[in-house]
Amino acid sequence: MRLVLVTPPAAPPITLAEVKAQARVSHDDEDLLLQHYIDAATAWLDGPSGILGRCLVTQTWRAELPAVTGPIRLPFPDTVIDSAIFSDAEGGELNYHVVMQDQRPLLRTTTRLGRPVAVTFTAGYGAPAEVPAAIRQAMLLLVTQWYEHRQVTGTGTALPFAVEALLAPYRRIRL
Repeated sequence: MRLVLVTPPAAPPITLAEVKAQARVSHDDEDLLLQHYIDAATAWLDGPSGILGRCLVTQTWRAELPAVTGPIRLPFPDTVIDSAIFSDAEGGELNYHVVMQDQRPLLRTTTRLGRPVAVTFTAGYGAPAEVPAAIRQAMLLLVTQWYEHRQVTGTGTALPFAVEALLAPYRRIRL
């Protein structure tokens, strides 16, 4: 399955103002650096390559399959299917019904197999303010950690324990 980002999130889950309040930064000198940390934290958590295995802020994706060979499992929980169409010359809607399996939609087709298909779907919690508070707080702690400790050290842990604890309930373990 090939995933294509159609519409990226409108904004990251946390704002520069929230980070500056968390880190007690009252000047604008390092806004670009802080924004870079916000973007890095978002990339680390969000989407298909993020460690949470889910989308945070609403975004639209297209899953492209060269041939339908059975049920289609979409990669993220909290997903709404916008369309499912055959992407060959014949085109047309894919007839399917949705079953939730492991909190993820599973499309069971009722049409013939073997044709390429594209499924467009929207995933995420909603607006940035709708992302669970624990995920947003973990991001604030992580960005502040990176800001206050800019050099890699050999002592301590790579992540504050609070970040790991806050993220644990939302992390999807892939088997």
